[in-house]
Amino acid sequence: MPQLETATYLTQYRWTLIALFLLFSFMVVSVLPTIKTNFLIRRSVMGALAESPKISDLSKGPALLWNQALSHYGKI
Repeated sequence: MPQLETATYLTQYRWTLIALFLLFSFMVVSVLPTIKTNFLIRRSVMGALAESPKISDLSKGPALLWNQALSHYGKI
């Protein structure tokens, strides 16, 4: 069986590690910031930003844009 062949085991292991590292990098750079932005927008629309005293500048940006869009186009 080729999966158990010791001559190619290290090569398969190396490519697996490379693929997992690339997948992790893609998740950290692309997917997780998108999820965080969506979460911050939803939280601001639900009114949680007014209750929270500690708001970072990162979370103010999407909330401000969303509120401006709602005021310009009307509430959906």
